[in-house]
Amino acid sequence: MIDQLLLGSAVTLVSLVGGAILWWLLNENLEFMEPWLQRPPHPIKSFVVILMVVLATMTMMTLGVWLWAVVFRQMSVFSLLEEAVYYSLVAYTTLGLGDVTMPKDKRLLGGMTGANGFLMFGLMTAMLTDTLRHVRRVQNKLRD
Repeated sequence: MIDQLLLGSAVTLVSLVGGAILWWLLNENLEFMEPWLQRPPHPIKSFVVILMVVLATMTMMTLGVWLWAVVFRQMSVFSLLEEAVYYSLVAYTTLGLGDVTMPKDKRLLGGMTGANGFLMFGLMTAMLTDTLRHVRRVQNKLRD
């Protein structure tokens, strides 16, 4: 049991660090884009920023799912990579269909996968909200 909790915590930490790095890179890019964002027209620029954030969040989720799938495959929990990716995606999104299940001796890792996904969705929501707020603040600087 302890070994599953430690492994799950380590994988979650790697996933969260990856998400934090992506968020940092996004913020650095926004700082670089600030002069461009201030000049009209604003709607197309808002669209570009939203697209950047959506792609970053999709990348974060994809990397997290694949990270768990690789761990499951390396542990021989699933015989096929496709099955490991499918299970990881279903658990990570907390959908939990139950058509593919973990062996009883590894099932704590399934819960850890869901907890990791739950944390990452929170991070992604914060990232989207913060980015859009930043863009609005930058665009409104010229109006004040």
